[in-house]
Amino acid sequence: MSRPRPPLDPVYLGDIFEAGGEALAREVADTFLREAARRRTALDAAFDAGDWTAAALAAHAIISGSSMLGLTAVAEAARQVEYTAREQRRPAKGAILALDGAIETAGDLLTRAIAAEARRRGMAT
Repeated sequence: MSRPRPPLDPVYLGDIFEAGGEALAREVADTFLREAARRRTALDAAFDAGDWTAAALAAHAIISGSSMLGLTAVAEAARQVEYTAREQRRPAKGAILALDGAIETAGDLLTRAIAAEARRRGMAT
C-alpha cells in the first residue's frame, strides 16, 4: 500500500529559489494564490453555465500553477474536478470541498515552506 503524498513537495520551491531566491518564491506563491481564487470563481461560473470546456480549462489552470509550486494536494483535487468536467458532469460536492480546502491551506503551507527554505539557505525571511 502506498503512502499518501504530502500536501506540498518542497523540492519545487527549492527550484524556484535556485532561479530567483526568496523574493521570486514569494512572488510566484502570491501570483498562484490570486490566480487560484480567480480560477475557482471561473470554475463555478462555468459549471453553472454548463460550459464543460471552460470548467476543465479553469481546473487545468489550477493544476498547472499548483504543480509548479509542488502543491500536490491542490493539484490532485483540481485533477478530480477537471476529470468530471471533461466527462461533462458536475463534480461531487466533496470534490469541490476538497479543492477549496486545499487552496485555502495552500497559502499557509507556502508561507511556512518558503520561510523554511530561506532558513535552510541562510537567507533572511
